[in-house]
Amino acid sequence: MTSAFDPKGKTFTQRLKAFLDDVKATYSLTVGQDSGRTVAWQQKHHVAHMFLYNSYRSTKPAKVDGVKRTIAWSHFSNPKVIWATVKFSDFLKTAKNATPVKDGQKWKVGFEPDQKATEKHVKSLQTTAGIGNSGKAMVSSGLKPCAEPCKCGAGRSKHLDGVAADLNSSHLTTLSTKLVTAKAGTLDDYLAKFGLHRPLLNHATSPEKWHVEAK
Repeated sequence: MTSAFDPKGKTFTQRLKAFLDDVKATYSLTVGQDSGRTVAWQQKHHVAHMFLYNSYRSTKPAKVDGVKRTIAWSHFSNPKVIWATVKFSDFLKTAKNATPVKDGQKWKVGFEPDQKATEKHVKSLQTTAGIGNSGKAMVSSGLKPCAEPCKCGAGRSKHLDGVAADLNSSHLTTLSTKLVTAKAGTLDDYLAKFGLHRPLLNHATSPEKWHVEAK
């Protein structure tokens, strides 16, 4: 390190900045991080995750598919369900890949949601957004409590409260290589010097090597 840093009494933001600044100064590497997350973004990708994967061990949606523990298609495609924050039009697709159209509390004939087309579209939402593990990583709720069409009870994302960040995976891999070359310990040793850690690194169902929080 270029200088000693005492994380005691420092906020997560201060710790992260000190770490990123030190990486740049010591190893000539700029580590990218997520930015600009909003309640709407968080909830959108949380709902998408809970519809497709649900990697949470003890959390499941209110209306659940009994086999996959995901949001039941019968509920996800129910025209009577009023979605909170997110819009059905961002998720649901017809068999012809069009946006479904409501006719009162029913779907307009010929514009009903199709499960396979919807699943394909939602997978694309996750990968395009850069969600980790090829789009399968857990995404916390943007709302507290989580609302329709999920209503799983999961807590609000720490990202929204400025106490967590996702760092660029490839940049972290490059940094780890540089640390090995310099015989400077592991990436986690380096993070610890700034009062940071990766609590989801060894998560049983959805490990995240990029997620960082304060220790």
